[in-house]
Amino acid sequence: MPRTLPGLLLCLLLALGCAPDAAPAGPVALGADLRSAGDHEGGAFLQDLDPDGPAARAGLHAGDRLLTLDGKAVDGSCTLERLLLGKRAGQEVPVTVRRGREILEKSLKLAGALALHGKACQAGRAAGCFRLGILYVRGQGVTADPKRANQLFDEACRGGSAAACAELGGRYLEGHGGTANDARIQELVRRACNVGSAAGCAHLAFLYATGRGIPKDDGRALSLYQQACEWGDAAGCYNVGLHFEKARGSLENRSLALVAYGRACDLGEALGCTNLGFLHQQGVGTPRDLAQAAVFYRRACEGSPCEPGDPLGCFNLGVFYRDGEGVAVDKKQAADLFARSCDRHNALGCANLADLLYAGDGVPRDEKRAAGLFRQACEGGHTLSCRNALSLQATAGNPEETAHALERLEQTCRDGEAASCYHLGTLYDEGVSVPADPPRAAGYFQRACTMGEPRGCVNLGVMSANGAGVPQDDARALALYQRACDAGLPRGCYNVAARYAGGLGVAKDPFQAARLYGQACDGGDMLACASLADLYEKGDGIIPDPTRARELFQRACNGGHEESCARLR
Repeated sequence: MPRTLPGLLLCLLLALGCAPDAAPAGPVALGADLRSAGDHEGGAFLQDLDPDGPAARAGLHAGDRLLTLDGKAVDGSCTLERLLLGKRAGQEVPVTVRRGREILEKSLKLAGALALHGKACQAGRAAGCFRLGILYVRGQGVTADPKRANQLFDEACRGGSAAACAELGGRYLEGHGGTANDARIQELVRRACNVGSAAGCAHLAFLYATGRGIPKDDGRALSLYQQACEWGDAAGCYNVGLHFEKARGSLENRSLALVAYGRACDLGEALGCTNLGFLHQQGVGTPRDLAQAAVFYRRACEGSPCEPGDPLGCFNLGVFYRDGEGVAVDKKQAADLFARSCDRHNALGCANLADLLYAGDGVPRDEKRAAGLFRQACEGGHTLSCRNALSLQATAGNPEETAHALERLEQTCRDGEAASCYHLGTLYDEGVSVPADPPRAAGYFQRACTMGEPRGCVNLGVMSANGAGVPQDDARALALYQRACDAGLPRGCYNVAARYAGGLGVAKDPFQAARLYGQACDGGDMLACASLADLYEKGDGIIPDPTRARELFQRACNGGHEESCARLR
């Protein structure tokens, strides 16, 4: 599924001040945006300088290449954000910039972001409103307020900020802070793209790739993704690779796919690293090289300081260590990687870790932990794990151990451990080792959800949807599923998608359903892959794509979804 990300034009380089003598504590700013240099010379270009901001006051210009801050190299917005952590308003920091062939050393005094951008926005400067909107998105220096953020982005967009137009269009696409019709979204992202926003072009490409509000046109989508990639958008590069690999909008060209995935990976897009690893593993478009595939899977798994790793990359690298492909066999390392994948809600990682633990294969045998992981994988759509979980439940341990385990879970839940509350909820929901008690289960799920455990949100959402243990409430169910999805749980995204697909408690929206099924599928939810395949096969509200449907059924089948295997026969 095509993927879009917020623009690499990452707002203004913010960080929370934390020094004890900071005055006042809060995010600080340079008063400028960064644009990726798109080369290997290091640094990033300054643009949209606030005339009252630290960068401008220090004599820096738009187009200067920022090389270092406080003696440390800057290779993009992500790095600079980390370097600003712990800095405070009024603090002097040295910077090095390149202007043409000249290297300049400057010292600038950091400003409080909220005051600087608020003043700029009030003065009618679009960039200030855009940057202020980012503060409201992130909850930095202010209470997070998605609707207020969108109002500021709208004001900035009308004032000429391409970044704000792209940001607002992207947020409407994903339903953050409000909704807009397809014509409005198209207007925003097209305007942004036309004046040089990489994110705007990537969002517009997504509309053409999915046929949302405009005729589906893979060729036009590819062209726009290429433009976004050229301007430094990592997700744009990833989608260029996807189009060349799958012959969408062009003839199949695996060599060009490799190049595009490589650039996406270099720009910090973990999915690009995963796909690059897969092509090297399969010998597609390049000689088969398992050692190099392992390198790319490792990069995908680790991610970058500002972007999370891809759990599928962790899983694939775990398989390599388990089977001795491209690396020496190391079952303990495999288990660690499966655990990382599972912790990021990838059902395949949970299932394979459970297999190792149940068999004691290279790790200490632990049937109880394996049982819990099989249940977790089952909840993530891995049907073979459902069987394994049921089998283990049928041969559960002795009552004394069960009572001790329950007591321990109760104590850690009271101490604020969200996972313990979640597990208690599952026990009382399913009647495993204790009498089934839906209201009590709902209470535990609510506590887990409130403490940040997305699986608790999903299970409480299911109970709300079904009226089990709590009053039936479709709106509450949808909100809980969305909360879990926003927290990165693929099954949360799947459940939101299913609501949009069926018009359950929300207006039917096949495009939103397809987007969310794709997000869940990319996260390792095999049921989501199968559901998205079904949409593409039937053309239920979206343009039919039998080839894409078969690819998704194959992916779901490979992940253990037996019904998808049957659909391929």
